[in-house]
Amino acid sequence: MATAPEHRRHCQDFVTGIAALCARPAVRTALKRGRGRPVEDCLDLTPHLSRLTRGHGARRAHYTVAALIALTTPSVPVATDLLDENTTPTADAGDDPYQAPVWRRRPDLGTTLATAVRDHGFNPGRTEDDLKVLVRLGEDQLHRRLPTLCERLASAGLRPDWAVLLDDLAVRAHASGRVGTRWLDNFYLCLDTVKDPV
Repeated sequence: MATAPEHRRHCQDFVTGIAALCARPAVRTALKRGRGRPVEDCLDLTPHLSRLTRGHGARRAHYTVAALIALTTPSVPVATDLLDENTTPTADAGDDPYQAPVWRRRPDLGTTLATAVRDHGFNPGRTEDDLKVLVRLGEDQLHRRLPTLCERLASAGLRPDWAVLLDDLAVRAHASGRVGTRWLDNFYLCLDTVKDPV
């Protein structure tokens, strides 16, 4: 069984692998068909994703993130197009970018939504309500709703850190409260609306 840092490294490698697959238009089109669907309903993706997911579990999370990348990448990408200075694994000298303290500095879904409000004109109340709904949803409904949300973000030039989202979706399957709380905390903290108690 992979350790948490090994799993996070896999998440990063998976995103890079999906970027390479999306460079092939027919494969990208196939990946888009996985939009919000359970794994058993999109077996045509299996030939493309089997090698990238082997031994890592959380198949639904992988298929969802693959579809989201295919849906929201504006043009034929190269691997580095899916990363920017905010999502590339970096660390101070001696720090492992896949250890929790460094990894958690990367933006999660809550941070991305706060950025949409703060810098891209998203309605604060609606965005907060959307996030609260996502946090409460079961796995199936969450995966079905993420494509619409990510397309909205993409229309503003934003996209989640795909590797972090994959990690969160994989963890959320057995620890939804922990992931949801972190998304909400980071949303409010990024907006600077959480005040210290008096």
